[in-house]
Amino acid sequence: MGMRRGKVLKAARKTTKRTAPKAKAKSAAPKVVTQTKVVTKTVEVDRNRAMRALAQRIVDLTLANDDEGSLALYADNIESREANTPASVGIDAIKQKFAMWRGMTSSASFTPRSVVAEGNTIVIEWEGRVTLAASGRVAEMNEVAVHEIANGKIVKERFYYDPAVLQG
Repeated sequence: MGMRRGKVLKAARKTTKRTAPKAKAKSAAPKVVTQTKVVTKTVEVDRNRAMRALAQRIVDLTLANDDEGSLALYADNIESREANTPASVGIDAIKQKFAMWRGMTSSASFTPRSVVAEGNTIVIEWEGRVTLAASGRVAEMNEVAVHEIANGKIVKERFYYDPAVLQG
């Protein structure tokens, strides 16, 4: 998630150089020659600052188990796909998914292992510890979340993990 090299900015500075008149032409005025000197400077441009900020927001809200805050990150036409399941479409489907998750688990904590924000995509690798509500069994869970962003909102997401980890 480092910064990319930015544009090389060029600033042209005009300098004036006067030359002495030639010895033969006593009445001629001094000749003025204009030269252009190009000065280059490399400037760091952070093109992914907003994406990294959004990635950090996703991490913070996940760590806080803040469903309401998380819902605000989604576009109305969000398409979300969990491992081995058909896509859920729309913000109401996300609300249902959150409710199902809260009903299936009595506690869950996740740690971001790596976060990448590039172009219009955020990828987060998570390590989780989940207590299943039905059995009380604690499961270790590894997951990769891929979020596609448009206009500052999540428009598509995919979650990759082993669903067998969450069975009974």
